[in-house]
Parts: sequence; structure tokens; C-alpha cells
Amino acid sequence: MADRKAARREVRKPGPPFTLTTRWVAVILALLTVAFFHEVMLEGRTFVSPDATAPAGFVRLGERSLWQDHVYPLWNPYVFLGMPSFGSGAYNPLIYPPDWPLGLVQKVVPLPSMLWLILYYFLGGLFLYLLAHEWCALAEGALLGAVAFVFAPNLVAVGSHGHGSQLVDSAYLPLMVWLAARWLRRGGLHHLAWLALAGGFQLLRGHVQICFYTWNAIGLYTVIEWVAAAARRRAELAPVTARAAAIAAAAALVFGLSGFYSLPLHDYARWSIRGGSEGGGVSMQYATQWSFAPFELPSIVVPGWVGFGGATYWGAMPFTDYPNACLGVVAVLLALPAFLANGAPRVFALVLGSLALLIAFGKHFPVYGFLYQHLPLFNKFRIPVMVVVLFQLAAALATAWGWSAILPGTEAKGAEGSSRFLPRRVSRLLIGSAAVLALVLVVGVMGQSAWRQAYVTTAVQHRTAVIPVSNNMYGPEAASVAYQGFVSDLGRACLLGLLAIGIAWLARRGKLPALPATALVLALLLFDLWPVSGRVIQGPPSVIGEALPRDFDIGRDDVVDFLEKAGPPGSFRILPLEPYDFQSNRFAGFGIASVGGYHAAKTRLFQDFIEARLQENLAWLRLLDVRYLVAGQPFEHVPAFLREVHRGSAVVYENLMALPRVTVVGSYGVVRPAVAILDSIRAGAAIDPAAPGMLALATRALLEQDPGLTLGPVEGAHADIVSYRLNDVTVDVTTPGPGLLRLADLWYPDWRATVDGRPAPVLKADYLLRAVPVPAGRHRVVFRFESAAVRQGLLASLASLLVVLALFGVAWLRRPRGGAPAAAAAGKREAA
Repeated sequence: MADRKAARREVRKPGPPFTLTTRWVAVILALLTVAFFHEVMLEGRTFVSPDATAPAGFVRLGERSLWQDHVYPLWNPYVFLGMPSFGSGAYNPLIYPPDWPLGLVQKVVPLPSMLWLILYYFLGGLFLYLLAHEWCALAEGALLGAVAFVFAPNLVAVGSHGHGSQLVDSAYLPLMVWLAARWLRRGGLHHLAWLALAGGFQLLRGHVQICFYTWNAIGLYTVIEWVAAAARRRAELAPVTARAAAIAAAAALVFGLSGFYSLPLHDYARWSIRGGSEGGGVSMQYATQWSFAPFELPSIVVPGWVGFGGATYWGAMPFTDYPNACLGVVAVLLALPAFLANGAPRVFALVLGSLALLIAFGKHFPVYGFLYQHLPLFNKFRIPVMVVVLFQLAAALATAWGWSAILPGTEAKGAEGSSRFLPRRVSRLLIGSAAVLALVLVVGVMGQSAWRQAYVTTAVQHRTAVIPVSNNMYGPEAASVAYQGFVSDLGRACLLGLLAIGIAWLARRGKLPALPATALVLALLLFDLWPVSGRVIQGPPSVIGEALPRDFDIGRDDVVDFLEKAGPPGSFRILPLEPYDFQSNRFAGFGIASVGGYHAAKTRLFQDFIEARLQENLAWLRLLDVRYLVAGQPFEHVPAFLREVHRGSAVVYENLMALPRVTVVGSYGVVRPAVAILDSIRAGAAIDPAAPGMLALATRALLEQDPGLTLGPVEGAHADIVSYRLNDVTVDVTTPGPGLLRLADLWYPDWRATVDGRPAPVLKADYLLRAVPVPAGRHRVVFRFESAAVRQGLLASLASLLVVLALFGVAWLRRPRGGAPAAAAAGKREAA
């Protein structure tokens, strides 16, 4: 009997207390992600911003080439006279391996259409948790840091507004730093292999700027660890140096793994506006248009400080008129105690966050200009505010460390590589923060009438300085609305901050257990961030809409129907005259070539054409085979060389002076400098269309160098396009004498030509176009786009993959048999 009673008491004995493990953190992050994006995940809706829907323009033809013609699309001939679709990063199907499993599952199981995107919010949070936990944050603190990283308005805006590659690569950022940190802290070869593999996947996803920032962050951390090792004792310097060199080797492997994508991209950069400008990069003025202004810094904790949205926003950003760097007052307050301790990770976070903010200031602070001049590759990128993701990373880590410092017992555990937390300093910091918040609440909210006029005046002055007065519709009324929003957000921030400090104080004094305190602070953090990030999605205008079946006919109208019947692809080009349509890619999806289009890194040659304002020049319209002009409204006076051929949702005029897409010319001139050719051809517009000067465009080409050819006569010559596809064009030509076959498509160095199967040179004619010498008689000329960078990149990817697999193999062979893995043993030694 006594034994049975003892057994029952044993059964009733309470189990071990609940511990927040990585598995539970993953569950919590998954639930929070689904809850925040519930409309997309559970209600069948999707993101419908212009940037989310516009990329379908060229996909229709690209997929037809891939799946029907079995030709991988490398060139897009339907925008800007043509441009590389693969090398420019505009369309790169099937190159990102992590998409393959999900794509196969979605063919069988009906999953939400945006699951692939939402998944990376969850992964970004999980990776931040792993990084913070690696750097000795408690699980509770690491969870808060993960939530602060993922649900900040910046990342929410990036994904919901159609910048999927930027969001995906931002989610890789904490993973890459975590893997680098594990390797530096005596990790195994498999950590180095994972670093290279993850980096390769990140670069293959296509947002090179975020990848560039990621490796700069890794490089900064490596330098700080090296300096810390040198400061401790020299014996540690050699192994840290060796491991730092291995990280450099991993970076080389990353470039190799992504070679199939990165080599063509690097090659294209030389010929694009990202590398074709003076200094080999984007011009400073163009690069810094999206610069975060220092006066917007209070929006980090008070989102409405400079207004919120187009109607009230008076900050310096031209389009992203939301609080780009907002972290929320709860995350910032929790982050403050993090830096009461030292250690390489904390120094890294402090330097990284500060440097990221200074770079984000762009043209408003000299750091960006210095890096633009001296840091390799930095001048190839634009949008300084994009670096805010590094500031988010640093702040999220600080939030994790700060909450870990606040929880009781932390000072007994100490912090990795640092002195122990001092309880009094943490308590004083909480008291001081509460006093500041209370003062701001009294002065800023209760005394709001005293500050209204100063705020309104400042807002109007700043907005006027950003936008020319003639275009500035921002006045005192809009500023007053912004002030009301600011005061509301200020009061809300103060109250949330005081509540967070109260919970922290109770937890610090042992009045509230760690897990309930963490749950309450997590609720405050979500209440702080979710409404702000929700406004980024809900608008106005809202970027959430009904999910529609994938329809490549989106954008079809009566004008598209007419132009499709006007001739086969490659037989004519159009000029959309409405500003929006000129920068639209919708015509490209129907095989209709446009002089316009949109791409953030168009070719330098075409940019020169646009900057010279030649897109409506009569001589150039004639030369470029612009057969139709599409106007929103009828012309009041129709020139004699135009004829109205369609009227519906827009008016289509036929240009009766347009030359065919291919012509045979019997003479050429040499013009230097080459850019002078643009003006030489423009001059033809001042001549009567029937005069010899205009007619000479049909029989004469302007070259940059003398090829030493003897041409003519070519009277009566004609050329016909037999086949016009993405990567090749076939032309049959008949000419009585030697001539130049000129194709009115963009010249690019990767185009090759054959005449009757024999190689022939591809000359750059009329600054923009391609020409091939042909002898007298009947011949077949074939243009083929053959990128050496694509071939070399594929070989580099395969070779690098073999090296990474070899690293995994060596790590597996070196793994102790019958015992703990080497990495675990090393971790125990490190902890000891």
C-alpha cells in the first residue's frame, strides 16, 4: 500500500517547467506570419501592386520559347530596341533551386499563390532567432528580436509591393551572418559549405544589391572578430586569420555557384547604365534619388513623424512615403540595455547599424559619396535607403540582447565575450527611459497646441525643398493632418513604451516570470508594429486584391488586337506617346516591339538615345522602323506622313515614312566621337521628308570605325525576315552589289552572325543598330545571341558545386563515429 501511494505521488509530481525551444519558436513565428498575412494565406487574396503584376510582360513569350520552342530565352527584342533578358536579370527561369520543390508540390496540392513569398518572412524570423541565440541571447530575447526583424514596415513593404527577390535575399541575411559566425567560432567544414551554398542560392535569387550588403556585413564582422582576437592574445590570431581567409574562399565559391547568373550579370553591367556611366557605375545623381533624410530619424519610433502616405508625407523619399526605418518604440527600448556589455557581436551590431544609417542618408551625408568613390562595386547600385535592412538586423539583435539582459539571472550567466551585466545599470536605464517617455508624453501630447505651427511650417518648408514649387501641392492643410497623425503616434508610442518598461521592471524584480513577461512584451511589440506595417499593405491604395488565375492576356485591349494583326513579330515597332505606356512592358507580352519599356538597368546605348530626347524625332522614327504611334487622344493636326488607322481605347497612327526592319545600304560614313552619330541622324528631321537628306537614311549607315569595305551598287536590293525569335533572327537578302545588311535592332557584343553559314562581323551601325557585310547575290544571314558568359557561368556553377559537395563529404568523413559530432564537441569546449 505504501509503495502504491508513493507511486501515485511520483505520478502527480509536476513535470519540468516549459522551456522555449527552437521548435516552439518556429511554431510561434509560423502562427504569427499566417496571422499577419491572413488575407493572403487563408482568404485567397494576393498582392496586386503594379510592381507585383507588371513583371508578367515578357513572361508569356519567354515561357513559349522555353516550353514550346525548347530554347532558353536570353534576349528580349520587344523593349528598348532589344536588351538581354537573362544577363539583365529581367527574366531568369528555373535558376533558383529552392523554388523547385515548392513548385512541384503546388502542381499537386492547391496552396496559396503567394506561399513562396510568405514563407521567407517565416524563414527570415527563424534565421534571426538562430543568429541571436548563437550570440548568447536567451530564447525569449531571440524570439522578440526575430519578430522585430520580420514585421518592421520595411520588409513588409518590400514583399507586399512586388519586390520578391529583395525580400527573399533579405531573409538570407541573418542566415548568412549566422553561418559565418559559426564557422569563425571554430565550426566545422560543413558550416563553411553551408555558407557557400546559401550564398549561392541568395545570389541566384537575383537581388545583387542585398547580396552585396550581406557580404559587407560578413566582412565587417570578420574584421571585428580578427581585431578582438588580436587584442586578446596573439596565439588566437593565426587560427582566426585562417578562418577569415576561408570565408573569403567561401565568397569566391558563392560567385562560382551562382556563375550561371552572376557572370552574365557582371558582363552586362559594363554595357548598362549600372556600369556604362563615368566611373563604371550609376551616376551619383541617379543613384541617390532615394536618400533617407536625417530629419526623418524620429520616424524610427514615431511612424507618423513626417506624415504617412502621399497626402501627408513631407519627407525626402520620392515614392516610398512610409516610415522606411521604423522599428517601433518597444523594440528600441528593449535594445538599449544590449550595449551595457561588450563583445565582438555587440560591437559589430553597433557599428553595422550606425554605418547603415549613415549610408542610407545618401546625398544628405558624405559617407555615401566616399563609398561611391572608393568601395569596389558600390557605385553600381542605387537607392541608398535599401541598406536600412542592415540597420534592421543590428536593431533586432540588440532587441534580443536587451531583453535577455533585462530578464533576472542574466548577470549571473554573463554575456559571450563580454563583462557581466550590471543589474543597477539596467535598472537605472529603465527608470531613465520611463522618465523621458513621461516627459515627452506631457510636453509633446498634452501640450500639442504649442508645437502645431512650428511643425506645419517646418513640414511645408521641407516638402517645398524636396519638390519644385511649381509641382508642390503640399500646403498647411496637409501638414496639419500630418501633425494630428504625428501627435497620435507620439502618444501611442509613449504609452506602449511605458507599458513595456513596466513589464520589464516587474520581470527584472522577479515579480513576473520570464515566459509570461515575454508573452506580454511580445503582444506589445506586435501591437506596436502590426498597425504600421498593416497600413503599408492596406494603403491607400491597398496592395491586397482578389487572386486571379494566371492570365497572360492581362493588358489586352483593342489596340493590342489591332497591332497583333498588323504584322508578325519583328516586322514593325511602335511608339506609345502616353508617358505611362512609354514606360510599360505590356506590349512586349504580345510580341509587339516598343521603343519604350521599363527596366532599372537598361543598356547604356539606349539610355544615351533617351537622354538626347530622340524618341519622337522624325528621322529616328523612320530609321528604327517605328511604323505605328499610339496616342491617348487624337492629334489636332495630323502631319502628312501620318495616317490614322485605328480609333478605340487609343488612337493608332501609321508612320508612312518608316523604313523596314532590315535594309541593305550601299555606303557608309565614319563619325567620331561615336555619340555624335545621334545628332547627325537627328538633323534629318529638319529636312523635308521627301528631300535627299531623309532618303539617305535608307541607303547610308554611320559607323564608328572604318571596316575597309567597298560597297555598291545596291539599287533594287531587298531583304526579308524569314524567322524572328528571341535569340535568333534569320534574313534572306538579295543585292546586285556588296552591301551592309542593317537590322534595326540594338547592337550588343554577344550577337554573332553568319552569311550562308560562314562567320561574319557584326558592326555597330548608326550608334545603336546591327549591320553585317554581305556580298553580291542571294544569301541567308543568321543573327544568333550567343553569350560566352552564360556558358562560362554554367561551367563555373557546376565546378563550384562539386567543391561544395566535396567540403560536405570531408566534413562527414571527419565526423567522429559513435560520439557527438565535431561541431557539438567544439561548441561544448567553447562554452567551457
